[in-house]
Amino acid sequence: MKKVLLLLILINSVFLVHSIEIEIPPKGVSIHLLDNGIKVLLIENPALPMVGINTVVKVGSAYETYASSGMSHMLEHLLFNGTTQWTQKQLYDMSDKIGGYNNANTSDYYTNYMMVTPADKIKTGMEIQAGMLFDSVIPESKFEKEKGIVLEEIAKSLVKPSEHINRSIRQKIYSGHALSLPTLGTYETIKGMSRDKLYTFYKNNYVPNNMEISVIGNFNSKKMLGLLNDIYGKQQPGDVLRTHHYGWSTGFDTSNHKQFNQNVDYVSHPGKEIIIQNFYPILNNTNDFHSLLEVALNTKLNTIKTELLKQFPDQIKSLSFKTHNQPVAQYLQADLNLNNDKNINEIAQSFNLLLKSQTFNISENYLKSESIKSRTAFLKQIEKPHMFGIYNADLIAKKGVGAIFAEFSGTKIKKAGADLNGFQINSNPMILIQLPENGGSKENEQKITTQLFENGDENAVIIAKQNSSSDLLAIHYLVKYKHQHESQKAKDAALLWHDIFGKRMKSETSQSQISQYGLSFTVNDIPFIPMDDIYLSPTFGYIRVEGLATDIKDVIDFLNQQMLTFTPTEKEFNQALEKFKNSSSMSNNKNPSKKLLDKHIDENIYTNKLINFSELPDYNQFLTFGKNYFNPNNMIISVVSKESVEQINQYYKNFSQKSKPLYTGLAHSDELKSSSKSININESIGGEQANLFYGFVKNIDIKDKAALSVLSLILRDNIIFNIRETQGLAYRMSAGIDIQMDKALFYIKLPTQPKNIEVLDKQLADLFNSKFAQNLKQQDVEKTINKYLGKMMFRRLSSINQAYYLAHSYYFHGNINQDENNLNQLANVTLDDVKAVAKKYLKNTHHIKIIIN
Repeated sequence: MKKVLLLLILINSVFLVHSIEIEIPPKGVSIHLLDNGIKVLLIENPALPMVGINTVVKVGSAYETYASSGMSHMLEHLLFNGTTQWTQKQLYDMSDKIGGYNNANTSDYYTNYMMVTPADKIKTGMEIQAGMLFDSVIPESKFEKEKGIVLEEIAKSLVKPSEHINRSIRQKIYSGHALSLPTLGTYETIKGMSRDKLYTFYKNNYVPNNMEISVIGNFNSKKMLGLLNDIYGKQQPGDVLRTHHYGWSTGFDTSNHKQFNQNVDYVSHPGKEIIIQNFYPILNNTNDFHSLLEVALNTKLNTIKTELLKQFPDQIKSLSFKTHNQPVAQYLQADLNLNNDKNINEIAQSFNLLLKSQTFNISENYLKSESIKSRTAFLKQIEKPHMFGIYNADLIAKKGVGAIFAEFSGTKIKKAGADLNGFQINSNPMILIQLPENGGSKENEQKITTQLFENGDENAVIIAKQNSSSDLLAIHYLVKYKHQHESQKAKDAALLWHDIFGKRMKSETSQSQISQYGLSFTVNDIPFIPMDDIYLSPTFGYIRVEGLATDIKDVIDFLNQQMLTFTPTEKEFNQALEKFKNSSSMSNNKNPSKKLLDKHIDENIYTNKLINFSELPDYNQFLTFGKNYFNPNNMIISVVSKESVEQINQYYKNFSQKSKPLYTGLAHSDELKSSSKSININESIGGEQANLFYGFVKNIDIKDKAALSVLSLILRDNIIFNIRETQGLAYRMSAGIDIQMDKALFYIKLPTQPKNIEVLDKQLADLFNSKFAQNLKQQDVEKTINKYLGKMMFRRLSSINQAYYLAHSYYFHGNINQDENNLNQLANVTLDDVKAVAKKYLKNTHHIKIIIN
């Protein structure tokens, strides 16, 4: 983005010069104001096959009271239940027929609606979204059902100790303001909510002048602006009334927010952690300052923890920092997790003094790197239109679409760095002691070329994809046979190895070399974001690298050298080991009902071909593991860039080691067991939620895989619509057909309230019945296939995900085109194919039923 320096010279015997930084939108980006008050951001990206429209309605839990808590979120659910023109089923069918993704999410200051479709279908997608926003009927017949779903969602959240902990934090730091309320609402507010009051809330807030829209993808701005005026612009504006409540503030109002108070509160939660939480006020409200402060504090973390352990041996478990940045108030939160409740007062006092003694400094190299990454983030986000809305809805709701340019310019980071240098915590904190309960418990067609290079036993396999229109560089390292290498007395070694490598890449030494490329590294994550849920597997580890494609050879040379010479120090090993031991301890607090259910599923349904082991490595074993695992001959490297595929392969000609790979062949994982008798398991452990599984295993003909995949999608939608939408008996659930080689598991799995188990139990056998398939029509199959293919397009929007699927296809099937072939086979499935496999396989002979109550 260009910067223009505007000099304002005020002449009155003294010349005053005021410097203002103005961000000019990049090419293809424009902002418009419709006559009815909707502000619109248009971002053209002709390389995408899709268009996404994100509408931010500026209402969320920050505008609610105890009486209306949860209304924004409840309304988000109900807007999918029908309009004056279309029923709920018609809305779903229309979206599926065009391969669209229609979703929404609610937060503090906004409710965000996302509609993404293939480029030529966006008009229909916009009509669907506008109908929901302006013409929803909030049907009385659906109201109680939707209450049931939201109550299930609340129950699911309250299973986690972290939700109780976070609720207590919000009540502490935002007392007297709506930000103290949970976004989902509470059991009682949802139960007592009336349809008429919600409808009034809807009509008051869902008016054009309370909305901002962003459109990203393959479109012409002039034509898109015409569509926006025709579909959204003709809606009438209205007055958004914010009722004043005595002693209570909403939105941006701070008049009743309880000011910072240096006191100590105690609260209980259902987990096992003893936590001292200090909250310090911050006077800087920029996102960049808060991000940099968290980075700076994490560099001090080990120093502070080491000093505390000297004073209080065996009592300090872990230490963490985060910041809260809301228009109402800004805080630094410092958490200290303890092994026991001894000496809490002394520990809290020492903790406070250590924090206040720290001064902070961010290096110029780091700021330069983060500045470039900020600009790179804009390019990455506009590759995924739905993610642009998710990432930026909060910023748009608080500051408007125009704030996008400054956010991604990189200039604010330098200012934040200057503000942070020399920063010190001066005030005493508010303290919250969290104790466990009970003492602890097509205009721009482009040539796309992809090629596989198998370079011999000593080299990595290289898959190169050329996309000449993109300035992004995406490199995906799929490191093979993770579990097999870890089985050599090296439990979780890949997790540790990747984590240490990621930290090395964030070090000041590495950043000084790569700052000009804006490289970001993902080494160990499990994304839970819709349409990006590519999960980790026991069969491989991965490292993702994304950055600017300014000098691809230098980037690859640097990464090759780093990987070939990478040897973790013993100190790094011990720090990583301690970190993940603490992380593992925290993860053991998850829903015990679900944990037990998953255990029974693994034991009764899958033949575990992977070795079970529990021995953590020592340092020497860890290095032996890395020598074999983190070896070029054990990697598949996928590169998506503007460089030719031949040139990319040349860049890796020296990336090799003279050793034979320990393991070869295609990847494998668990297999399904054949069942010769029915299995019934019913255990009672108590709790807010029960968990249920029902299914059966069938041998299948591999030629039926594509048709079974389509049947799975139809069956899943049919079951989920029945259980969730019609009866309101679950919030999140899964169902369908899991195909593994020559076997298929037909199943339903869901958490629900214990009182619903008896109702569900009576229905299970009838959920898998071939009769429903005989009533299917061609349009049902077409809708299902288009919906699924649209979802798959989402998963492959970003360059880095494209790289992943190429590597995955080669590793699991020996063919880089297998992913594409599978999608093509699905596209050719007919109605007769689906009916045939339903008749052939939907015969429940030996069921497996597991109920954990």
